[in-house]
Amino acid sequence: MAATMHVEVVSAERHVLSADVVELYARSVEGEIGILPGHQPALIELDIAPVRVKLDDGTEETIAVHHGLLYVGRDKIIVLADVAEPASQIDADRAEAKLRELEAKLAEGEDAVVRASVQRARTRLAVVNR
Repeated sequence: MAATMHVEVVSAERHVLSADVVELYARSVEGEIGILPGHQPALIELDIAPVRVKLDDGTEETIAVHHGLLYVGRDKIIVLADVAEPASQIDADRAEAKLRELEAKLAEGEDAVVRASVQRARTRLAVVNR
């Protein structure tokens, strides 16, 4: 069995994941990052993007994360997100409809809030279509 690290993913609303994993991939505000067992301690600001973990049984879980922090400790990793949605809890049809609505609003004029909402909708779709 490969070396593992314990990961907790929590949002302001709920506890999303607690598992032993062999790999974690996320997007920080500075770019993509991969975490393996033995990684140096770190505190990383997350962007709006999927967080993907490979469990110690070989399966993968993908979670839509909308900003937050990734804490890498010596014995535990914590993803503390503003919003965290596992793929199993995302309604693809609803996310697609919301994306179309937001893209229409964005076409009317530049708006930072709408642009961030578009990024969140695209992240949800990326997670469910993975």
